[in-house]
Amino acid sequence: MSRQSPPDRSSARRSPAARPTDDELLDAARAVFAERGFAQATMGLIADRADSTKPTLYAHFGDKAALFRATVRREVAALRAWVISAYESANARPLEDRVRLSVMAMFGYAGAHPESFRLLFDSAVDEMSHERRALADSIATHVVGQIRDHLLAHGRPVGPGADLLAAMMVGLVGRAAMHVSHSPGLDPMAAGELAAGFVMAALRGLDPVLLERLDSPRPAGQCAT
Repeated sequence: MSRQSPPDRSSARRSPAARPTDDELLDAARAVFAERGFAQATMGLIADRADSTKPTLYAHFGDKAALFRATVRREVAALRAWVISAYESANARPLEDRVRLSVMAMFGYAGAHPESFRLLFDSAVDEMSHERRALADSIATHVVGQIRDHLLAHGRPVGPGADLLAAMMVGLVGRAAMHVSHSPGLDPMAAGELAAGFVMAALRGLDPVLLERLDSPRPAGQCAT
């Protein structure tokens, strides 16, 4: 007797009256992409996670690349809204409080939404480089404002070094928060407090000579000594 093939569960799931919403489908896509990466994720696995069907996924979003783009766009918008809300709530506070709240926003999001954070910062899919760069630029814009305030408060001129410092801070905090998203044993808030203290110590310990060297214009072709 020949063995019967198992039924294709991805072609029959919910009744039409219980079809998943777009957000439910994107939730399933986020989970699978975060767990397996873009290359190893399949439409069948995502359909299984959503208790839906592959035809439904194709009908709602198109192919896997289009589904991935839609998932990342939603997660980028959610993280941007989370971080910007934290920045705006800290606008009237002292600088140290603003820096702390800014850093804690990233760690708070990584702790509350680890799948989303891993999807945004772990994936190597080049198609989404524009969205990720725009997100990093949006966050860095707010960080630059904090660094400018710090430099001015200490009587230091503000030049291109502020943008470099912002890029360094965003990169450091982003990598540290990603580490937390992969480490369920770490307390995200404790890790965030440590990172905030690290960032403030770095700002307080800036070498004004090095900063001035970076910000002072030099003739084209002349190297710093």
